[in-house]
Amino acid sequence: MRLNRDLRSIRRFWTIVETVGACGFRELADTYFPEGAKGIFRRREQDRPDLRELDRPAKLRRLLEELGPTFVKFGQILSTRPDLIGPVYAGELRHLTEHVPPFPFAEVKAIIERETGKTADEIFSSLEEKPLAAASIGQVHAGILRSDGSRVVVKVRRPGISEVIEQDLEIMRFIAVRIEESGGSLARFRPVRIVEEFSHSLNRELDYMIEAANLNRFAADSRDDANIKVPRVHFEYTTTRVMVMEFIEGDSAAKVQSSPELRKKYDLEKIAEHGVNSLLHQIFAAGFFHADPHPGNIILLPDGRLCFIDFGMMGRINADERRIFLRALSYMMENDIPRMVDFALKMTLNGRPSGSRAALERDAADLVDANLNLPLEKLSLANILTDLMKMLDEHDLALRPDLYMMFKSLITIEQLGKDFSPGLRIVDMVKPFLAKMKLEEINPRRVLRRFASDLGENIGFAQELPASLYAIVRKLEAGEISWKVEHRGLNEIEETLYVTGERLSRSLLLAALFLGSALIIVAKIPPLWNGVPLPGIAGFLVSGVLSVHILWSDHRQRMKFLRDREKRKLEEDLRRRDR
Repeated sequence: MRLNRDLRSIRRFWTIVETVGACGFRELADTYFPEGAKGIFRRREQDRPDLRELDRPAKLRRLLEELGPTFVKFGQILSTRPDLIGPVYAGELRHLTEHVPPFPFAEVKAIIERETGKTADEIFSSLEEKPLAAASIGQVHAGILRSDGSRVVVKVRRPGISEVIEQDLEIMRFIAVRIEESGGSLARFRPVRIVEEFSHSLNRELDYMIEAANLNRFAADSRDDANIKVPRVHFEYTTTRVMVMEFIEGDSAAKVQSSPELRKKYDLEKIAEHGVNSLLHQIFAAGFFHADPHPGNIILLPDGRLCFIDFGMMGRINADERRIFLRALSYMMENDIPRMVDFALKMTLNGRPSGSRAALERDAADLVDANLNLPLEKLSLANILTDLMKMLDEHDLALRPDLYMMFKSLITIEQLGKDFSPGLRIVDMVKPFLAKMKLEEINPRRVLRRFASDLGENIGFAQELPASLYAIVRKLEAGEISWKVEHRGLNEIEETLYVTGERLSRSLLLAALFLGSALIIVAKIPPLWNGVPLPGIAGFLVSGVLSVHILWSDHRQRMKFLRDREKRKLEEDLRRRDR
């Protein structure tokens, strides 16, 4: 995890640290990199009067924009995690923009020729010089294929961007390790894991062949949905750096959102229903879904269909994760808090809350009361998922990455659907998938099919079992297996037995004293007072006083035992949280 020590990396690293200090986060640079050039921080801050009136979320957005495409992409992902950075920062980071000028058209043509082995004129009868869009990773041009005259869009990866991103990711890993090793307040977010997940996602976006394969699978999964249009990929001209795909005629959902005239052009209620149903099918039926369905990545077609574009970021969720999520949602709707918490814990990486289970169930009950007791028109799956992520984070529970991407997609598509159709009830639209899951679990064909698929493995295991047992016996005979016994909670048992024995002995002594006093009175042993033996009376008085004293002492001892046990439990919880 060491930083590459070439001159370019060192220069870029200190540029990042200096920019962090200059944009109003000098305390972070001083905390984690105290060896930095503090004089430069002061000088750069004085040169930035435009930042003085901004609040910290806006300064963070400006910082990421200045640091370039890798950090802008990172900020865009963070903007979808209000559970990590808070709703204020997440809202500000949604306004991140990429200030990237297009690269020359001559380079576009040179990359196409180098990647395909053909010149642009051999492939396209026309290729527009002005790009339709220019982003940090690549830019898009419109063209017409010479082979069949079809209109296409051509995505070309920006020259040198992979090297820039690789260098920035290396620096981000180095900074994340430094933060995590410091043990400061930011370490609890596990920045190394966040950067590794981001690195994996970004490296996949750099390879257009992966995006083309994603699009091809998406088309196969959506072939039965007449309301969804999927663009065709021309694989004969597609490589890791160039992608040629069908041109889609229509308006982006983002454009329709901001135009009252365009909103009248489309049946937005039906389109919203089609879009939400498509994403639910992608998640709960196919297990392969568009992980970035924001309005700019959805095109509305004149015939009422919609088309997803930009398949660089896709999510995958296996059958077990789908079942766990749907079970948690089902028990939430049934107000079965203990079972809801059981399946919510299965959705996390660590599976155990940092505090008590009772506190987690209390917060889960509050979540249900705050969301599911609302009128149907106010019910929001996005709010439920956001509150659920916040609750898990408060108990130091990290959501599984695939489930997090699913949450993000559902939240994004519901926000767009509610904008197009305010009466949209996405929770009701999820219920058929819940019912289907329950039916599949008791379907005899599914059970038999699973049994048959596992039969071969079980037979193989049964065949290997005698040899495995023989190997264990041989190791036992040779003394190669050691046993380790660790006791937990025996101190409390020992203390309980000691207290019980002490109470029993005192009770026996009191009983003997009481019985002896009674025998003295019956025998009328002198001296007597009004015909009653004085030693017997004294014995009863002493036994009565001792009984009161013993009861009071037992009560105090019991309270002390309960306090000590609560203290030990609190210390154990703190040690577990620290681990």
